[in-house]
Amino acid sequence: MFIRKGASHVFATLKRLAPSEKCSSLSLRSILQIMARPALKEEDKRVVQVNIRLTEAENERVNAYAEAAGITPANWIRQKVFTGKFPAIKVSPLDAAVYRELHKIGVNLNQAIKAMHTGKQPDLITIIIALLNQQKEIIKKLIP
Repeated sequence: MFIRKGASHVFATLKRLAPSEKCSSLSLRSILQIMARPALKEEDKRVVQVNIRLTEAENERVNAYAEAAGITPANWIRQKVFTGKFPAIKVSPLDAAVYRELHKIGVNLNQAIKAMHTGKQPDLITIIIALLNQQKEIIKKLIP
């Protein structure tokens, strides 16, 4: 019998086998031990707890950043402290669509500026202002 990772695969494999093919020496406990996470070395275990106090606003901010990154607030703070960088934000498909729209506006803005500098269309100021305002409104909605 071939054991793949994940409990559902193991149990599905066991159910598919005929009673005569099932390995009687494999108990549930031995299967779970095979699938268990490897034990951490003593030096890798996190045993020290640090408590900090945050204002409501700071707590909301940390929770929002952690949720956007798809990790717990404690892991978000740990990554920020030890790497000096903000953890990568996982972008939802809706946000990705908004960012693509912002990119398109930026491309249009660059084309308008380039046309203005070449002197092809001197009346582009109103178009540029409209694009900038549209871009600012989208950014205001994205960033709290």
